[in-house]
Amino acid sequence: MAKITKYRRYFLAVAAISMLASCGTTLTFKAATLGLGAAGLGVFSRPDVNLKEKNYAAADFMAVKMKDQVSFDDFILAQPLEEADHAGVSSPLGANISEGVGMRLFDLGYQVLLQEVAAANGNASLYPKSPNDPDFILKGSYRYGKKHMDIFLRLVEAKSARVVSSFDYSLPLSKEVRDLSKTKARISRVPSSKAN
Repeated sequence: MAKITKYRRYFLAVAAISMLASCGTTLTFKAATLGLGAAGLGVFSRPDVNLKEKNYAAADFMAVKMKDQVSFDDFILAQPLEEADHAGVSSPLGANISEGVGMRLFDLGYQVLLQEVAAANGNASLYPKSPNDPDFILKGSYRYGKKHMDIFLRLVEAKSARVVSSFDYSLPLSKEVRDLSKTKARISRVPSSKAN
């Protein structure tokens, strides 16, 4: 029974790839093929796969959805992902995911501004600040589960806040993911109100 399911997955992938060959550009076909291949090989369900591989596969899925709305001349600003339950709070994991997805989009030909995620990872000198305002913003959030970390990626048009592309997936809560998701403690003061 397990062999039949395994072969069914490969059959569906081959059928989907052959349908994709007849529509779109070469880039669309390549990105869709990579994404289907990653899903077929279980990239998002295997706990032993490294984070870089998952970031690149997520970027490939997003690239297929955004190809008709984002040109290679547009600027995309990558921002660190935030904790879903604590707005404005991020961790090295949030910066790592955005940087990885942004690097893959750059590899595909998009202009990605990575200075914010590099600064969050302590690598601010790697990417100088761009004089260009972003046309799109790559952002999102992550949420802890019992055994998984849910990731919610969004590519948003900067002027209208319209979501252009999105991709949601889960990461197994491995030691690497747990370690990267630890946030630094911050002390903030709240002004007290004195009653007279």
